[in-house]
Amino acid sequence: MTVLQAFHAILAKICAFGAGLFMALLFAIVFVNALMRYTIGSSFQWGDELPVYLCIYGMMFGVAYAYLYDRNINFRVVVELLPLRLRLWTTAAVHLVVVACCALFAWSGYSFVARRGDVEASGIVGQARELAEATGLPWINVFGQMAFWQSSTILGGGLIAAAACLKFVESVVAVRQAGRDR
Repeated sequence: MTVLQAFHAILAKICAFGAGLFMALLFAIVFVNALMRYTIGSSFQWGDELPVYLCIYGMMFGVAYAYLYDRNINFRVVVELLPLRLRLWTTAAVHLVVVACCALFAWSGYSFVARRGDVEASGIVGQARELAEATGLPWINVFGQMAFWQSSTILGGGLIAAAACLKFVESVVAVRQAGRDR
């Protein structure tokens, strides 16, 4: 296994685990909340807001995973008409553009967190404080602040940029291989 393949496998496992974990948590919370609502007439107060944030984190991991395996939406009609080497170079260039866009996306997320990260997540902040006080673990308060949830853009931008960077290197390797096969 080459270094490139090992990096691909590690990133894929991280992305798959993250997407699966967050989607499982989302499902569990929505399921339990629905059961509670229809059996005892009330549900967790945070059960409506938290799944939205978990979904965003899960989507960020999932999009990076999809990008790694070319399962993302792409428009290849014109590119497929090009000669092989030009097609490979065009694909590599697109991966570089994605790296730049995702780096900017992560940076904008960082800027947003830096400016507005202290805003409280209204549906979660009270329960986060109560849980922190009950357990004596003050770090739990972070879940009541929007900074934690807004950081999904930083994580997502970084993961997708890493996937695109890996795909760029794979494209360059493919170009070199195509040159040798001539």
